Amino acid sequence: MISMPCDSAGSGLIALGAIRKYLEDSGANDIEFHRKRIRDEEKKKLKDRRILLYTNCSKYKFRYHSNDDDGRDQIEQILRASKKSQQNPFIINDVDLKAVYFEGEPCLMIDNGNELPYGDIYRNLLDKCGEVYDSNLKTTYSGVCLAGRTMGENTTRDILSRIRLHSGSEPVQLDILLSVHDWSCEKISRLLFFNSRTKKIDRQSAPLRLVVADGDAAFLKVYDNIDLFGECDIIAVIDRTLERDRLDKIVETINKLAQWYLPENVLPENIPPIPKGISLAIWKKR
Repeated sequence: MISMPCDSAGSGLIALGAIRKYLEDSGANDIEFHRKRIRDEEKKKLKDRRILLYTNCSKYKFRYHSNDDDGRDQIEQILRASKKSQQNPFIINDVDLKAVYFEGEPCLMIDNGNELPYGDIYRNLLDKCGEVYDSNLKTTYSGVCLAGRTMGENTTRDILSRIRLHSGSEPVQLDILLSVHDWSCEKISRLLFFNSRTKKIDRQSAPLRLVVADGDAAFLKVYDNIDLFGECDIIAVIDRTLERDRLDKIVETINKLAQWYLPENVLPENIPPIPKGISLAIWKKR
């Protein structure tokens, strides 16, 4: 838990640091989870299967159909009502599931030339970091989540957009660098967004590794959502100029964790000196 002396975009900067960390991990992608998700569609009733889009057939919508006798994946075209009497749906056999994505969600992978265009900013963000895998700039990853403010998604994005970073290029707003799917025109996303107001996440994910909560209310929403966040690390960024009763609620919540967690009194060596005015507290499982 990070205590800030004022309202800030600290949660977004921490999420950006997490994105940078996982750009160094060759396994930080959704490939296997993505395949499983799509194949699980076969278990649903046909009418309940999610709409899929296929990069090689941009004019059509599909549903997962089945595996054929040779184990090849198949997707079936969804006909528009006006077309039903004119043609039969067609099936694509041996489809590459990496080229199929869910409507309203980012692509899994994109080709050269369409990758995240901010590679230099990510690479030069921190000193003494590992190398960025170029393939990660072309692949969606859902292991890290930003939990936005309960005032609404637009409120969260507004304060993040006031921070700009650059590395020999035109400044880029922080909200764009985070690559949240609905916030940028990029085809892939390296950060999930949890809307604390609606309690909805912008796409399904494999088990999360980290969630960054923007504010006390967002932290409490994350804390209460065991199904989604029960197995991941949590970083909460709290403005300590809040009303006393809100701060007391945070203390009360933390005290409930005492039977499962212990405070880490000695900070890890890899954490740099904490800036004046900012406090950091860490709890670990017993």
